[in-house]
Amino acid sequence: GPREAIQHMIIRKNYGCTHFIIGRDMAGSKSSITGDDFYGAYDAQDFAKANAPELGMQTVPSLNLVHTNEEGYVTADYAKDKGLSINKLSGTKFRQMLRAGDDIPEWFAFKSVVEVLRANA
Repeated sequence: GPREAIQHMIIRKNYGCTHFIIGRDMAGSKSSITGDDFYGAYDAQDFAKANAPELGMQTVPSLNLVHTNEEGYVTADYAKDKGLSINKLSGTKFRQMLRAGDDIPEWFAFKSVVEVLRANA
């Protein structure tokens, strides 16, 4: 959750970093009973930004990008507002496709990356 984001910031600062890239739902966790998120999608970003001056770090929030058929890569909010169709591929499905030798969509992974993953699997 958000405190884990702070821990990651401190570790990176100790290694000499001055900036911390933080994505949507960084270090998120879900309830084992209901499956609900404990924190909001941007809570870690907000918490890190609020504490960055004290840590002497700068946060760089990572936008939630998605791939659409209509416009390629856009932010998720933009795609939702425009009613664009979002392409999705779960990590589980990606690993299944990778093992089976199926074609991986180029919007999901570069062919060169897929080749390396398959060669080292």
